[in-house]
Amino acid sequence: MFSVWGISMDAKVKLSLHDKNILVCRSASLNDDEINTVADLNNWSVSRVDSSEQMLERIQEHHFDIIIAGVSENPEQMLSALMMAIKSSPESIRIVVSGNLSPSIAARVSEVAHSSLPENCSDVQLSLAVEKALKVAGLIQKPEIKDFIGRIERLPSLPAIYEALNTALMSSQSSAREIAQIIERDPVMSAKVLQLVNSAFFGLERQIYRLNEAVTILGVRLIRDLTLASHLFEAFPQNAAWTSFSFAEIHSRSMLVARFAQDICRSVKADRHLQGQAFLAGLLHDFGMIVLASHDPEEYRMVMSKAMELSQPLYVVEKMNLGVSHAEAGAYMLGLWNLPPKVIEAVLFHHFPGSCPSSDFQPLTAVHIADALLPSVSNGMGCSVSSQLALKYVERLGLKNHLNQWEMMANEYAGKLPN
Repeated sequence: MFSVWGISMDAKVKLSLHDKNILVCRSASLNDDEINTVADLNNWSVSRVDSSEQMLERIQEHHFDIIIAGVSENPEQMLSALMMAIKSSPESIRIVVSGNLSPSIAARVSEVAHSSLPENCSDVQLSLAVEKALKVAGLIQKPEIKDFIGRIERLPSLPAIYEALNTALMSSQSSAREIAQIIERDPVMSAKVLQLVNSAFFGLERQIYRLNEAVTILGVRLIRDLTLASHLFEAFPQNAAWTSFSFAEIHSRSMLVARFAQDICRSVKADRHLQGQAFLAGLLHDFGMIVLASHDPEEYRMVMSKAMELSQPLYVVEKMNLGVSHAEAGAYMLGLWNLPPKVIEAVLFHHFPGSCPSSDFQPLTAVHIADALLPSVSNGMGCSVSSQLALKYVERLGLKNHLNQWEMMANEYAGKLPN
């Protein structure tokens, strides 16, 4: 039997756990006693439903701040429902409670849920998951960030091919041939995928000429993410008003950060879907810089110059002068397109990972370390645009003994950066 619960907040996403409107889709994997305990402590208004269909109907009728759903009994059905819930209520926090999931289902859950908890989780675990998700949402949904992004004249929309690839990725039925047929609908993207798979970036030993072979080699997730990154960077072309750094070099460096972050994940034996999310976050971690530089080139040039003069991190001076950092701008825009929560979190915190509520290895961890260990892109201001390694964060996660290995890996990647 299914049941859904939901929580709702006011327009200014609060960091407090109190007075939330919650929707719960219940199954055997959800512990009613624990949820009732947390609800009573925090004065939650809780609604319950017994099926994914009822969950979607309730979301159409009311806004819920938090949706808690069990997926153990029919994971395919609930995953499909959560994907539809994202479109109907994109700002709702989505928490999944489950038993043991197959690796493929777990990977797909990580694409749609802010947090995944074990069945019969404690009230403390549930409270911490909600608190963490609300904190991240609150940092991204600040009015000043919304206002800044709202002043940008042309926000790119996700390309149709990305949506199709994302749907295929979330399906357990799609074959390499079917994925190739999706890509073939867009001749420009077809050429780009083949160009990428044959580039030095992947270092394959032979030339690849067929799309279905490229899909088999790279995987659907990687092709989807490369498609998205290419589209977003192309949506903000460099013009004569901005000459302080090359947008193409930022894109090239982001590609290397992505590959390096993926290798960092492998070095600690992180699972494949975490590796994939680290790759996507690496591709897009500095996308916000392109947005800021395109929006007001002269103002952003002054920000970079001031960061150099004051010997302050760029994101600090961005925040002081613009009211928004490139990390916040990038994370907010990725949130508009409903990218995986862990990817958004990695983009938001990649300069200051210690502020993230998570205390275990995340895509954020890999992206921060890759960004910090690789050289910055050169620019006319002499300003460093890369992260400063947060050693206390690395130590907190018990990863300090990996640093020598990662530094050697960084030296190899650095040789691939544009001169």
